Amino acid sequence: MRIDHPRARRTVALGLTAGALAATLAGCSGAADARPQASATGTTSEVTPGARSGADGIGDWPSFLPSPSTSSMATGSVDQPAVSYPGAPVLVRLGSTAVRVDLDGPSYPASTKVGADQVPCTFTVTFSAAADTTGADDLGSAHFDVLTHDGKVHPLKPGAGTGWPRSITPGGRAVVRLQATLPSGEGFVRFYPSGSRAAAGWDYVAETD
Repeated sequence: MRIDHPRARRTVALGLTAGALAATLAGCSGAADARPQASATGTTSEVTPGARSGADGIGDWPSFLPSPSTSSMATGSVDQPAVSYPGAPVLVRLGSTAVRVDLDGPSYPASTKVGADQVPCTFTVTFSAAADTTGADDLGSAHFDVLTHDGKVHPLKPGAGTGWPRSITPGGRAVVRLQATLPSGEGFVRFYPSGSRAAAGWDYVAETD
């Protein structure tokens, strides 16, 4: 079984352009069909990497993804969502406060069959208060979902024994393991601080061959 990381690919998640990726963040989490539209605009990241090539085999790195070699952190909000990939955290602005969101995954059960079309996936999310945060970050109505390559939306729910943090105070940290059964292949995890507007998204690809 192999899990490919976006660092090892030149293709863009879901076969989308930067503008189309914006639509994956702008859609409502409850939509039955949230297929991105190529004319959408608006998704940005504060990280502006240049083209990369060489021994790592990355080649031209898409400008809307944070660079694997940069020490900067993408910053997102519901007005200007950030696009990232698992392993690259995003600083999400929540009004007058901010929370750092680290996402890793997906991971699979050991019993996952090679070539499986549907896979029980787990994403590990770590919330931590931003260094300049003086008040509590309200996460009571925050949630995640996944937009898969077939245009379908899948809610991500905390796994058994995993609670959801109501808030993160300065110096605080919380780890949540989110689960869903998803089709193998490419997808996009979206984070909604509240309501139906996403503030950040993570491009991933999972292969079971």
